Amino acid sequence: MNKRLYTLGIFFSIVFVVLIINLTYLQVFAAHKIVSHPENKRSLAKDASIERGKIFSSDGELLADNTVVNNTYVRIYPQEKITSALVGFNDITYGRAGIELTYNDYLLGRRTMVSAEDYIKKITGDKVPGNDVTLTINFPLQKEAFELLADKRGAIVVLNPKTGAILAMATNPTFDPNNINENWTNLIKDSSAPLINRGAQGLYPPGSSFKIITASAAVDSGISSPASIYKGPGEIKISGNTISNYDKKDFGEIPLNEAFALSVNTVFAQIGLELGAKQLVEYAENFGFNHKIPFDLSVNTSTIPSPNKMDEVALAWSSVGQANVLATPLQMALAGASIANKGTIMKPCLIKEIRDHNDILIRKFESKKWLKPISEASAIEITDMMIKVVEDGTGKAAQIPNVKVAGKTGTAEVANDAPHAWFIGFAPAENPQVVVVVIIENSGYGGKVTAPIAKKIIQKALREIK
Repeated sequence: MNKRLYTLGIFFSIVFVVLIINLTYLQVFAAHKIVSHPENKRSLAKDASIERGKIFSSDGELLADNTVVNNTYVRIYPQEKITSALVGFNDITYGRAGIELTYNDYLLGRRTMVSAEDYIKKITGDKVPGNDVTLTINFPLQKEAFELLADKRGAIVVLNPKTGAILAMATNPTFDPNNINENWTNLIKDSSAPLINRGAQGLYPPGSSFKIITASAAVDSGISSPASIYKGPGEIKISGNTISNYDKKDFGEIPLNEAFALSVNTVFAQIGLELGAKQLVEYAENFGFNHKIPFDLSVNTSTIPSPNKMDEVALAWSSVGQANVLATPLQMALAGASIANKGTIMKPCLIKEIRDHNDILIRKFESKKWLKPISEASAIEITDMMIKVVEDGTGKAAQIPNVKVAGKTGTAEVANDAPHAWFIGFAPAENPQVVVVVIIENSGYGGKVTAPIAKKIIQKALREIK
């Protein structure tokens, strides 16, 4: 009996210790995470008594404000769908998303050195307004991108390659954050996924737009040069599998820069085999694949399979952006930015600054380097190849009078559906100010569908950022 009582006592002692550890973790270490969780409705109701900070675009357009309903603050979004994928929503029932979630503590005034007046208000129980957040986006450019998508499914990403600042990120289908409560059931059941920000979360086969990375790997590693000559047959056999060009066109002997301009699959399949799986994957990862992109919004990771999971066929198809290669538009924008910025990728940023309710600057975001996938010399050579795409190749529809545009089209095959159309471009090519990525789902060929859209976005951007 004594032995059983002793065993039982040990058991309850262990349970008691575990309970103490768990309570300590919940009340000390995890307390902030639990309180700020977007589905914590008790916290949401309490926060509704605080006047949240406003959200602005970089040019001063109001994106999120407050109104008072039944003695509580309710969010209103003057720009409705245009910026919803970025700003997100703040709802007492369904929580938060977007910037409203990521910068919730700032918007509620929790992360700030308060003035003496504000400190007195806090200790006496008075509510102090939250901090205002200013985004890096240019509203006229954001509106242009949103309107160009119209009824198309897809995304447009525009950024400054020298700073990493996001100038626009439009996605469609999307939602109106002003009526998130009434439409929630329809939104989560909608097969078109309007709550997904396709710019940062959409994962697509990049198709020929990935040839920027394959060409960069070949040139930077010394395996090839823009003048290297390849055979460009209409189709080639690799381990019994056929890889073909569009319409099975035979290009004969062709230099790499022309094969890039005309998007010759059979040449890039050969280049992939020359590189080998290990080197192709290493370069893709140097550009950001298989890495979490540091960003102010939720981002899906672009992926390329590990070398030991690639046979020759998978390697050849991966070299032209097919097989199991998947990329977000943001990732491909960063790939384009690395070429535009002489081989360096800046950390993408959506926040310009944060100010308190007295307009005192709390935090200013500085540009930071993220990755250096290729040398400056290689980036210059790839830039020249991308200029040739627009001047003489598949991207002619992106030509702009008196502006030299560098670009790459992409047509990504999709099983049992029309291909996705891509375009990656930057301008002016000699001193890049803006990088643009356009993807339109199941719409056909990049040179016909997305290049004209990219042209309009680049023209608008160059007017706006002067």
